[in-house]
This record gives sequence, structure tokens and C-alpha cells, in this order.
Amino acid sequence: MAARRTKRKTTRRSRPKTFNVAGLAESALLANAITQGFFNCTLNDFVFSTSGSSGGQGRSAITGRELIAGLTGGVGGYGTMQTVTSAKMGGGVQYQTFGVPFGEQVKENLKDNGAKMIGSLILIPAGFKVFKKLSRKPLGTMNKALKMSGLPVRV
Repeated sequence: MAARRTKRKTTRRSRPKTFNVAGLAESALLANAITQGFFNCTLNDFVFSTSGSSGGQGRSAITGRELIAGLTGGVGGYGTMQTVTSAKMGGGVQYQTFGVPFGEQVKENLKDNGAKMIGSLILIPAGFKVFKKLSRKPLGTMNKALKMSGLPVRV
């Protein structure tokens, strides 16, 4: 008997897209480590800060609002230098510059928080990998229950 010349078309089955909660948590922790290393403030303060500088972090903290204001030329942007002129006694003018340039502040923040940031960037993914291996059974059961409920979420 001769072999068939045409291939049978098989229907492709696709799984519904699901949202991975553990992946979101890992990404949030990594982003938090990066914002603390470079900008000396938490991810929450960096994104949602309404004031110019971050809560009790001091002047070394740089928020997202300050970065955007500095890039667009807005008032209170980080990295903008202010020069104040004042009259000297006996005549003449004195210039005083306030503010730290953006690059210098990031360099100082990295010097203070860089080792902790690098440690976090190494240990967080390793910790999540170990956690997933150790809790495979309960996570599998939970994912089955979530799938049966119809929610597009997995852990």
C-alpha cells in the first residue's frame, strides 16, 4: 500500500492565558531592590510619592515625580541646580549654588546601597526558585483549584 502524500491537519489547542502571581511578587521585589539601590527610596515611594522628596528618606532620595520634573524642566525636579545671589558686605555679589547633580547623587546612593542591591538581585530569584521546588505539590493543587474556579490566575 502506498504512503499518503498529504499530511493530516491537526488542530492546535491553546491554553488560556493566565496571570502568574508569584512572578508578579518576584518582579516587585526586584524592582524595589533596584529603586532602593539607585534612588534610595522604596518602590512605593518612588512611584506614588506626591511630594517632591520621599518621606523620611532625606535629601538623598529621588522619586519618580522628581525625575519627570527634572527631565521636563518643571519646578522641583531633581538634578536642577539653583544659584542664589546675595550682596556681600562692603560691596560685590556672592553666588551660592544649592542642590546636588543627579549623577553624583545616584553614585552616592549606589555607594551606600549597592552591595545590598546586588545581594538582593542575586538572592531573590534563587529564593523563589527554591520555594517553587519545595512547594510544588501545594502549588499544583492550588493551581488546579484556581483553574476549576475559572479564574485566569496561577501561583
